Amino acid sequence: MRIAALALAALLPLPLPAVRAADNPLIGTVWSGTGEAVADETVEEAVRAADYVLIGEIHDNPEHHAIQARLIRAMTEAGRQPAVVFEMVPRGLQSELDDFEAEGSRDVAGLGQRLKWEERGWPNWSTYQPIAEAALAAHLSLYAGDLDRETIRAIGKGERPFEPAAAYSDAMRENLAEELRISHCDLLPDEAIGPMIKVQQARDTAMATAMLDYGVEDGAVLISGSGHARKDRGVPFVLAAREPGRYVVSIGLMEVRDGATEFSDYPDEGETALPFDFVMFTARANDIDHCAALKKQMGK
Repeated sequence: MRIAALALAALLPLPLPAVRAADNPLIGTVWSGTGEAVADETVEEAVRAADYVLIGEIHDNPEHHAIQARLIRAMTEAGRQPAVVFEMVPRGLQSELDDFEAEGSRDVAGLGQRLKWEERGWPNWSTYQPIAEAALAAHLSLYAGDLDRETIRAIGKGERPFEPAAAYSDAMRENLAEELRISHCDLLPDEAIGPMIKVQQARDTAMATAMLDYGVEDGAVLISGSGHARKDRGVPFVLAAREPGRYVVSIGLMEVRDGATEFSDYPDEGETALPFDFVMFTARANDIDHCAALKKQMGK
């Protein structure tokens, strides 16, 4: 299974009925993770002041990438110069980003080809292009956040040791295990869950490491799937363990669900909050049946 397919499957929500976007009053609203409505300006003020900012997306939603670009501009217009770290770029392609910067290139459209973006399974580079444009317009540097495919496979198979910066509790492991089962449409065998949890921890650790290493001068922004931006067990969890006391802001970009018109419809069962500092609701990008696509890919 390709890394990108694994990442998409792990972070995309269950398929839902056709969405009547115009009917959902949550679209365009912003909330604290605990359920208080806030203004866009509140989020922008927070990211301007934060050491580390994580903006968790649904990968195939262009509006999410437009919001990420806008928040980067909010930081740079205030004089910030954060490093911009991408989940979608593995360490082995950092040289392409370095060469692009060294050449002084402004061929942002061509950058996707250099990074083999679609070839590696990510949604069309053109939807991510606004993020790169916002960063390069302010002379920010772009960095790889993820592990290489071979490293991920080796960790998953137990062929390469990995020790997390902070251990999961039993409750955290079970919460992630359930998310993996649901997001993989109950197609995963039980024996796959443990290795996938280890891989998730390794990838979160790699992204946190990139933010810390490249964000020494003026902090960092992480562009990632929403699962990696979760405060309870994602990259912020690793950052808190390694750099306690730093100001970390996590933003979850969330697609509305048909018929779910209140904030209280979105936390997990038994919960009243979402695992982000802020949540920004948008329309759904499409009505693709991700489970059908995953079944086809897995030969089910």
